Amino acid sequence: MSEMSVEDLVALWNKGFEGYYLNSSLDMSKFMARTVHEGLSLEHSLVLYENEEAIGFVMNGFRTIEGKKVAWNGGTGIIPDYRGKGFGKHLMLRNLQLYQEQDVDIALLEALVQNEAAINLYQKVGYEITEQLVCLQHTGELHVNLLESKFPEKYSLRQGHPVEVNAVPFNKPMSAWQTQWPSMKGGESILVTVAEEVVGYALFKRVYAENGSLTSFVLYQCEACPGREDETEILKTALREVFAPLTSSCTRLTMNIRHSNEGLNELLAGLGFTSFVEQVHMLRHI
Repeated sequence: MSEMSVEDLVALWNKGFEGYYLNSSLDMSKFMARTVHEGLSLEHSLVLYENEEAIGFVMNGFRTIEGKKVAWNGGTGIIPDYRGKGFGKHLMLRNLQLYQEQDVDIALLEALVQNEAAINLYQKVGYEITEQLVCLQHTGELHVNLLESKFPEKYSLRQGHPVEVNAVPFNKPMSAWQTQWPSMKGGESILVTVAEEVVGYALFKRVYAENGSLTSFVLYQCEACPGREDETEILKTALREVFAPLTSSCTRLTMNIRHSNEGLNELLAGLGFTSFVEQVHMLRHI
């Protein structure tokens, strides 16, 4: 990809996602912002050609997590006229070869649950589904009483930078790429403590309009220490801080929350959050 002009890259991206389940089209500024924010490498992202025509691509990002080199598929697309003809498999196999060349240990990606063809392709080249992911949304005020804690004096809160969750023993370093702390450009963290012990955390962002007004909250991770009987109270404490002020009528979103985080999903459902995207998280050892 580094050998193409930005204009051609954006055009290829938009053609590759034409007719997709979600509108994934980007303009030049959004394409470049996504590339930077997600840590994507144009030098190590591939473009597939048929004769002189660019017909497909795969974008890649790389991180070191717990001593392992991890690669993320940040977008794969084939332009419509070439779909269903084996080009996607050819591209994915070459991409796995690139991962081997780059000494990658683990490869991650997400795929929409509706995109069965893509999921089947990824499984054929060795990826396995490790988690169901859900994106939720809520517009309007939140009912304050639903997040009231039974023991508010028990918990303390510490706000900080996203990197601080890296030191939490039960953090989820292999969560979906965009929910990991290195993707939290402009994000925040909340640590919930009991007697100085961290018992819960959240990663989130506040989004502001050009005039400085708060437009939305985006929650990326919210976890309680496994096995604690007060899990619900810990999660309530974190959510009260993440979504404050609760009386604000702005949009509140969650991005790629683990479906297996049952306590959190039950709380959010009770608050009136509804699903707008569901994905699978997939992993392959290289």
